[in-house]
Amino acid sequence: MIPQKWTSPCGNQCTQKYSALLQIPWRVFCKKGCDSDAETWDECVEECEEICFKDPVLKDQQWSAYIDRSPGAASHSEDCFHACVAGCGYKVGLYS
Repeated sequence: MIPQKWTSPCGNQCTQKYSALLQIPWRVFCKKGCDSDAETWDECVEECEEICFKDPVLKDQQWSAYIDRSPGAASHSEDCFHACVAGCGYKVGLYS
């Protein structure tokens, strides 16, 4: 096990928020918000949108968005986005 002092405070917040076994995917997306290269809140949220919401792969075929959507179903994309934005909040210090 990795000592807690070796992990980022942001990652620790994600681990605490999404500690249940069934929440592992959301913990991962929360940590993607923490690990974002963005320097501002808006840039981080924009990266979360790119990660969690995908455009259709085939032009004019909305169903094809499911092929490329990171977490799967549309409701999962919303959950992904909320988790990623939580990571952004921890990263920029909006949440404690």
